[in-house]
Amino acid sequence: MTWDFLHPASHLVLTCAALLFAATLAFVVPVIVALRRRTATDAIAWADRVRRDDATAWALDRVLRSVEASCRTAGVVFPGFVRASIGSTVRLDLTAPTVAPPEPWTATPDGHSWSAPMQALQAVALTEDASVGFATVVGLGTDPDGSVLVDLAAVGGIVALVGDRSARTAVARRVVDQVRTDPWSRTTPVLTVGVRGDEFGTVASVSVAEAVATVSADATPGLLVVQSLPGGADGRELVRLLERPSGRWAVIALQPSPLARWTLECRRDGTSTSAELGSVRWMDLGLSEPLVDEAAPTAAPTETAPAQTAGA
Repeated sequence: MTWDFLHPASHLVLTCAALLFAATLAFVVPVIVALRRRTATDAIAWADRVRRDDATAWALDRVLRSVEASCRTAGVVFPGFVRASIGSTVRLDLTAPTVAPPEPWTATPDGHSWSAPMQALQAVALTEDASVGFATVVGLGTDPDGSVLVDLAAVGGIVALVGDRSARTAVARRVVDQVRTDPWSRTTPVLTVGVRGDEFGTVASVSVAEAVATVSADATPGLLVVQSLPGGADGRELVRLLERPSGRWAVIALQPSPLARWTLECRRDGTSTSAELGSVRWMDLGLSEPLVDEAAPTAAPTETAPAQTAGA
Protein backbone atom coordinates (compact mmCIF):
# COMPACT_ATOMS: atom_id res chain seq x y z
CA MET A 1 0.00 0.00 0.00
CA THR A 2 1.28 3.46 -0.90
CA TRP A 3 1.43 5.76 2.14
CA ASP A 4 -1.06 8.58 1.86
CA PHE A 5 -2.16 10.86 4.68
CA LEU A 6 -5.51 11.20 2.94
CA HIS A 7 -6.07 7.44 2.84
CA PRO A 8 -8.05 5.98 5.84
CA ALA A 9 -5.81 2.90 5.95
CA SER A 10 -2.76 5.09 6.49
CA HIS A 11 -4.46 6.69 9.46
CA LEU A 12 -5.19 3.23 10.88
CA VAL A 13 -1.56 2.14 10.59
CA LEU A 14 -0.35 5.32 12.24
CA THR A 15 -2.84 4.94 15.08
CA CYS A 16 -1.80 1.31 15.66
CA ALA A 17 1.87 2.30 15.72
CA ALA A 18 1.19 5.03 18.26
CA LEU A 19 -0.80 2.64 20.47
CA LEU A 20 1.95 0.02 20.28
CA PHE A 21 4.58 2.61 21.24
CA ALA A 22 2.48 3.81 24.19
CA ALA A 23 1.92 0.23 25.37
CA THR A 24 5.63 -0.50 25.16
CA LEU A 25 6.43 2.57 27.27
CA ALA A 26 3.76 1.63 29.78
CA PHE A 27 5.49 -1.72 30.28
CA VAL A 28 9.17 -0.77 30.01
CA VAL A 29 9.23 2.35 32.20
CA PRO A 30 7.79 0.67 35.33
CA VAL A 31 10.20 -2.25 34.86
CA ILE A 32 13.20 0.11 34.68
CA VAL A 33 12.00 2.05 37.74
CA ALA A 34 11.45 -1.19 39.66
CA LEU A 35 14.91 -2.47 38.80
CA ARG A 36 16.53 0.81 39.84
CA ARG A 37 14.57 0.80 43.09
CA ARG A 38 15.55 -2.80 43.78
CA THR A 39 19.23 -2.01 43.17
CA ALA A 40 19.03 0.98 45.48
CA THR A 41 17.29 -1.01 48.21
CA ASP A 42 19.92 -3.73 47.95
CA ALA A 43 22.67 -1.17 48.55
CA ILE A 44 21.43 -0.45 52.07
CA ALA A 45 20.65 -4.08 52.85
CA TRP A 46 24.05 -5.21 51.60
CA ALA A 47 25.93 -2.60 53.61
CA ASP A 48 24.07 -3.42 56.81
CA ARG A 49 25.21 -7.04 56.54
CA VAL A 50 28.92 -6.21 56.46
CA ARG A 51 30.90 -6.51 59.67
CA ARG A 52 33.73 -4.01 59.95
CA ASP A 53 37.13 -5.66 59.84
CA ASP A 54 39.08 -5.06 63.06
CA ALA A 55 42.19 -4.55 60.94
CA THR A 56 40.57 -1.49 59.39
CA ALA A 57 40.38 0.41 62.67
CA TRP A 58 43.88 -0.78 63.57
CA ALA A 59 45.32 0.58 60.31
CA LEU A 60 43.62 3.94 60.71
CA ASP A 61 44.71 4.16 64.33
CA ARG A 62 48.30 3.64 63.25
CA VAL A 63 48.05 6.43 60.68
CA LEU A 64 46.67 8.87 63.27
CA ARG A 65 49.31 7.91 65.80
CA SER A 66 52.08 8.29 63.21
CA VAL A 67 50.93 11.85 62.46
CA GLU A 68 51.32 12.84 66.10
CA ALA A 69 54.52 10.83 66.59
CA SER A 70 56.28 12.46 63.64
CA CYS A 71 55.27 15.92 64.87
CA ARG A 72 56.33 15.14 68.41
CA THR A 73 59.76 13.96 67.27
CA ALA A 74 60.34 17.10 65.20
CA GLY A 75 58.89 19.49 67.78
CA VAL A 76 56.14 20.57 65.39
CA VAL A 77 52.68 21.49 66.69
CA PHE A 78 50.13 19.53 64.68
CA PRO A 79 47.27 21.88 63.77
CA GLY A 80 44.72 19.12 63.21
CA PHE A 81 42.91 18.22 60.02
CA VAL A 82 39.41 18.56 58.63
CA ARG A 83 39.65 15.89 55.93
CA ALA A 84 42.03 13.00 55.35
CA SER A 85 42.44 10.64 52.42
CA ILE A 86 43.98 7.29 53.37
CA GLY A 87 45.36 5.13 50.56
CA SER A 88 48.80 4.37 49.19
CA THR A 89 49.36 8.05 49.91
CA VAL A 90 47.96 9.76 53.01
CA ARG A 91 46.79 13.33 52.51
CA LEU A 92 45.68 15.65 55.30
CA ASP A 93 43.74 18.87 54.69
CA LEU A 94 44.75 20.90 57.72
CA THR A 95 42.69 23.20 59.92
CA ALA A 96 45.45 25.83 59.68
CA PRO A 97 48.27 26.14 57.12
CA THR A 98 51.67 24.81 58.17
CA VAL A 99 54.48 24.93 55.60
CA ALA A 100 57.18 23.11 57.60
CA PRO A 101 55.93 19.56 58.26
CA PRO A 102 58.07 16.88 59.90
CA GLU A 103 59.51 13.86 58.10
CA PRO A 104 58.13 12.01 56.14
CA TRP A 105 55.47 14.61 55.33
CA THR A 106 55.58 17.15 52.52
CA ALA A 107 53.40 20.26 52.36
CA THR A 108 51.68 21.99 49.49
CA PRO A 109 53.09 25.47 48.72
CA ASP A 110 50.30 27.14 50.68
CA GLY A 111 50.71 24.77 53.63
CA HIS A 112 47.05 23.78 53.64
CA SER A 113 47.73 20.08 52.99
CA TRP A 114 50.33 17.50 53.98
CA SER A 115 50.96 14.20 52.26
CA ALA A 116 53.15 11.17 52.88
CA PRO A 117 53.50 7.68 51.39
CA MET A 118 51.74 5.07 53.51
CA GLN A 119 54.91 2.96 53.40
CA ALA A 120 56.92 5.77 55.00
CA LEU A 121 54.36 6.20 57.77
CA GLN A 122 54.59 2.50 58.61
CA ALA A 123 58.23 3.08 59.57
CA VAL A 124 57.41 5.82 62.12
CA ALA A 125 58.06 4.60 65.65
CA LEU A 126 54.93 4.70 67.80
CA THR A 127 55.17 5.06 71.56
CA GLU A 128 51.84 6.63 72.53
CA ASP A 129 48.17 6.13 71.78
CA ALA A 130 46.29 8.60 69.59
CA SER A 131 45.42 11.70 71.57
CA VAL A 132 42.01 13.07 72.43
CA GLY A 133 42.51 15.45 69.52
CA PHE A 134 41.09 12.76 67.22
CA ALA A 135 38.03 12.06 69.37
CA THR A 136 35.57 13.04 66.62
CA VAL A 137 37.42 11.63 63.60
CA VAL A 138 35.25 9.23 61.58
CA GLY A 139 35.28 7.61 58.17
CA LEU A 140 32.54 8.70 55.79
CA GLY A 141 33.33 6.15 53.09
CA THR A 142 35.74 5.69 50.20
CA ASP A 143 36.58 7.46 46.96
CA PRO A 144 39.08 6.61 44.19
CA ASP A 145 41.99 7.78 46.39
CA GLY A 146 41.10 5.56 49.35
CA SER A 147 39.28 6.01 52.61
CA VAL A 148 37.81 9.43 53.47
CA LEU A 149 38.09 10.57 57.09
CA VAL A 150 36.65 13.76 58.55
CA ASP A 151 37.17 15.36 61.94
CA LEU A 152 33.57 16.39 62.53
CA ALA A 153 34.46 18.89 65.26
CA ALA A 154 37.00 20.57 62.98
CA VAL A 155 34.23 21.28 60.46
CA GLY A 156 33.26 24.10 62.79
CA GLY A 157 29.52 23.80 62.33
CA ILE A 158 26.54 21.56 61.69
CA VAL A 159 26.93 18.63 59.30
CA ALA A 160 23.46 18.12 57.83
CA LEU A 161 22.33 14.92 56.11
CA VAL A 162 19.78 15.25 53.34
CA GLY A 163 18.33 12.88 50.75
CA ASP A 164 16.74 9.48 51.23
CA ARG A 165 15.66 8.89 54.83
CA SER A 166 16.99 5.32 55.05
CA ALA A 167 20.31 6.40 53.57
CA ARG A 168 20.58 9.30 56.04
CA THR A 169 19.96 6.93 58.92
CA ALA A 170 22.53 4.47 57.54
CA VAL A 171 25.22 7.15 57.32
CA ALA A 172 24.50 8.49 60.81
CA ARG A 173 24.47 4.94 62.20
CA ARG A 174 27.96 4.37 60.83
CA VAL A 175 29.26 7.60 62.29
CA VAL A 176 27.92 6.78 65.75
CA ASP A 177 29.18 3.20 65.50
CA GLN A 178 32.71 4.36 64.74
CA VAL A 179 32.79 6.94 67.51
CA ARG A 180 31.72 4.28 70.00
CA THR A 181 34.15 1.56 68.84
CA ASP A 182 37.27 3.08 67.26
CA PRO A 183 40.32 2.96 69.57
CA TRP A 184 40.93 6.72 69.34
CA SER A 185 37.32 7.74 70.09
CA ARG A 186 35.60 4.99 72.09
CA THR A 187 35.47 7.18 75.21
CA THR A 188 33.83 10.06 73.31
CA PRO A 189 30.30 10.72 74.63
CA VAL A 190 27.42 10.52 72.14
CA LEU A 191 24.17 12.41 72.81
CA THR A 192 20.97 12.55 70.78
CA VAL A 193 18.05 14.99 70.61
CA GLY A 194 14.73 13.98 69.10
CA VAL A 195 16.05 10.67 67.76
CA ARG A 196 14.17 7.41 68.26
CA GLY A 197 15.57 5.63 71.29
CA ASP A 198 16.91 2.49 69.60
CA GLU A 199 18.00 4.10 66.32
CA PHE A 200 21.72 4.17 67.17
CA GLY A 201 22.04 1.69 70.00
CA THR A 202 22.67 2.65 73.60
CA VAL A 203 23.21 6.41 73.56
CA ALA A 204 22.01 9.12 75.91
CA SER A 205 18.96 11.10 74.84
CA VAL A 206 18.84 14.67 76.17
CA SER A 207 16.70 17.78 75.80
CA VAL A 208 17.65 20.71 73.59
CA ALA A 209 18.55 22.79 76.65
CA GLU A 210 20.77 20.02 78.03
CA ALA A 211 22.48 19.59 74.68
CA VAL A 212 23.24 23.31 74.35
CA ALA A 213 24.56 23.41 77.93
CA THR A 214 26.83 20.41 77.33
CA VAL A 215 28.28 21.81 74.10
CA SER A 216 28.75 25.17 75.82
CA ALA A 217 30.65 23.61 78.74
CA ASP A 218 32.96 21.79 76.28
CA ALA A 219 34.35 19.69 79.14
CA THR A 220 35.23 16.85 76.78
CA PRO A 221 35.01 16.25 73.04
CA GLY A 222 31.67 14.77 72.00
CA LEU A 223 29.19 13.99 69.25
CA LEU A 224 25.63 15.29 69.25
CA VAL A 225 23.10 13.82 66.81
CA VAL A 226 19.88 15.81 66.38
CA GLN A 227 16.82 14.86 64.38
CA SER A 228 16.69 18.47 63.20
CA LEU A 229 18.50 21.61 64.18
CA PRO A 230 16.56 23.40 66.96
CA GLY A 231 14.77 26.52 65.85
CA GLY A 232 15.08 30.02 67.20
CA ALA A 233 17.66 31.07 69.77
CA ASP A 234 18.69 27.50 70.67
CA GLY A 235 19.67 26.68 67.08
CA ARG A 236 21.60 29.93 66.65
CA GLU A 237 23.40 29.41 69.96
CA LEU A 238 24.38 25.87 68.99
CA VAL A 239 25.83 27.12 65.71
CA ARG A 240 27.73 29.88 67.55
CA LEU A 241 29.22 27.39 69.99
CA LEU A 242 30.39 25.09 67.21
CA GLU A 243 32.14 27.97 65.45
CA ARG A 244 34.46 28.54 68.42
CA PRO A 245 38.04 27.74 67.31
CA SER A 246 38.63 25.72 70.48
CA GLY A 247 35.29 23.88 70.39
CA ARG A 248 35.53 20.11 70.66
CA TRP A 249 31.95 19.04 69.97
CA ALA A 250 30.53 17.89 66.65
CA VAL A 251 26.89 17.98 65.59
CA ILE A 252 25.12 15.94 62.93
CA ALA A 253 21.57 16.85 61.90
CA LEU A 254 19.39 14.23 60.20
CA GLN A 255 17.49 16.89 58.29
CA PRO A 256 18.61 19.84 56.14
CA SER A 257 19.21 23.24 57.68
CA PRO A 258 20.15 26.61 56.18
CA LEU A 259 22.54 27.01 59.14
CA ALA A 260 24.54 23.87 58.28
CA ARG A 261 28.24 24.27 57.49
CA TRP A 262 28.35 21.07 55.41
CA THR A 263 25.46 19.27 53.70
CA LEU A 264 25.79 15.64 52.62
CA GLU A 265 23.22 14.25 50.21
CA CYS A 266 22.79 10.59 51.15
CA ARG A 267 21.57 8.22 48.45
CA ARG A 268 20.11 4.75 48.45
CA ASP A 269 22.71 3.64 45.92
CA GLY A 270 25.26 3.66 48.75
CA THR A 271 26.90 7.01 48.00
CA SER A 272 26.84 10.52 49.40
CA THR A 273 27.75 13.74 47.65
CA SER A 274 28.80 17.13 48.97
CA ALA A 275 30.68 20.20 47.83
CA GLU A 276 33.46 19.47 50.32
CA LEU A 277 34.00 15.73 49.72
CA GLY A 278 32.60 15.07 46.26
CA SER A 279 31.14 11.59 45.79
CA VAL A 280 31.87 9.08 48.57
CA ARG A 281 30.76 5.46 48.92
CA TRP A 282 29.34 5.24 52.44
CA MET A 283 28.26 1.64 51.89
CA ASP A 284 31.93 0.59 52.06
CA LEU A 285 31.78 1.22 55.80
CA GLY A 286 31.04 -1.93 57.76
CA LEU A 287 29.35 -1.99 61.15
CA SER A 288 30.87 -3.35 64.35
CA GLU A 289 27.62 -5.27 64.80
CA PRO A 290 25.71 -5.91 61.55
CA LEU A 291 21.99 -5.27 61.75
CA VAL A 292 20.97 -8.47 59.99
CA ASP A 293 22.22 -12.01 59.64
CA GLU A 294 25.56 -11.99 57.84
CA ALA A 295 24.89 -15.48 56.47
CA ALA A 296 21.70 -14.45 54.68
CA PRO A 297 22.17 -14.35 50.90
CA THR A 298 21.99 -10.95 49.24
CA ALA A 299 22.89 -9.38 45.94
CA ALA A 300 25.69 -6.85 45.66
CA PRO A 301 24.40 -3.31 45.14
CA THR A 302 26.55 -2.69 42.07
CA GLU A 303 27.99 -4.81 39.31
CA THR A 304 31.16 -5.24 41.36
CA ALA A 305 30.85 -5.71 45.11
CA PRO A 306 33.00 -3.09 46.89
CA ALA A 307 36.03 -4.29 48.79
CA GLN A 308 36.83 -2.69 52.14
CA THR A 309 40.05 -0.72 52.21
CA ALA A 310 42.13 0.59 55.03
CA GLY A 311 39.43 3.07 55.93
CA ALA A 312 36.30 1.21 55.16
